[in-house]
Amino acid sequence: MDIAKIISGNLTALMESHPGRETLEKVAHVAGVGFSTVRRAKNGDGNLTVQNLELIAKAFRRSAKDLLVDPDEAYGPAAPVTVLAVHEPPLDERELLQGYRDASQEVREILLDLARKESRKKDFGPRSERND
Repeated sequence: MDIAKIISGNLTALMESHPGRETLEKVAHVAGVGFSTVRRAKNGDGNLTVQNLELIAKAFRRSAKDLLVDPDEAYGPAAPVTVLAVHEPPLDERELLQGYRDASQEVREILLDLARKESRKKDFGPRSERND
């Protein structure tokens, strides 16, 4: 298979499986590349620099090699799978998760630290509320 088609297929699959990254505009914004760069990659027409390929992959928290691997050759034909239905999280949880995904590493660390502290408060609460 042509490498441009492999990149196109992998990019399309990533966009479909990542809420908040489902449009060319959103991917371009998060990756920090031009809209036309993402469009060419998705359409399989045009040369991508290694740097742009890496930036696009990082928008999905992947490495450039993940966009270059033909899924059929890497793992053979896909075996039948059973997909279990899961409930969609409430809107506020989806917004919180998207905000976390879009945040810088520094902000993520602050948010995780805050969440851990809140979790500990619930686990250990005031002494009068515990049964010890």
